[in-house]
Amino acid sequence: MTRIQRSLNVVAAATRGVARAINPVSAAKRWPDQVNDWNGRAQSLSGIPVVLVPGSFVPGQFYWHRIAPVLISDGHPVFACNLPGWGTRGPDVMVAALETFVESVKRATGSGEVVLIGQSFGGVIIRDLLQRGPVNVPAAITISSQHNGFRRVWNILFSSSGIRQAVAVICPMALELVTGSDYLSKINSAGVRRSPLTTVTSVLDAFAPAASSAIPEATNIVLQEIDPSVRSGHMLIGYDPATIKVIRDVLANVR
Repeated sequence: MTRIQRSLNVVAAATRGVARAINPVSAAKRWPDQVNDWNGRAQSLSGIPVVLVPGSFVPGQFYWHRIAPVLISDGHPVFACNLPGWGTRGPDVMVAALETFVESVKRATGSGEVVLIGQSFGGVIIRDLLQRGPVNVPAAITISSQHNGFRRVWNILFSSSGIRQAVAVICPMALELVTGSDYLSKINSAGVRRSPLTTVTSVLDAFAPAASSAIPEATNIVLQEIDPSVRSGHMLIGYDPATIKVIRDVLANVR
């Protein structure tokens, strides 16, 4: 079996997690109830607004059906965006879109600040936004985000010229997250800590090792160190009760 064939086998295994995360008979084509309430009812909730940011190819309508209702029941207005190209475009485009969305949430809720929670690429974009300037974020949480790049097998896969050319068209953001890329080097060398940051990951993540999600300026949490029975990987981590507990604990300490 060639190196590329082995890499493609890993791709197939990883994408099966996407299929398991999406229940085709659920109401997942719409946002969870009370998410993105732009009509003023969100102002009746006393908690700080939360903005949820998905990764690539999996729309927020699919991903937040476990987390969002819990946060709303805790009193937080919850808003969720989809980044341009389903999270596949370049960093500058996606950071600008997220910043615009955050400002819209502030206007809708009358709040001067929001908490940001992002999964996979979405977490990297959150970190990029925070480093570019103050956006009044008292806490940010990234889930399975590739702050230091992909697992080695993905780096090998993307080193193939043909695959790299295809990915450059389909998902240019993925190439920015190859280990050692100029983009990641810039973010990691900045070391700016404008907001308290928490990272959450799993040792079973197929896209990035746990060490890739960890960054010096953050509180870094590996779920299996809290609960060894956790079996969630890159996709299902957002549905895991252990992840939801971490998020609630962080929000409970936001002042």
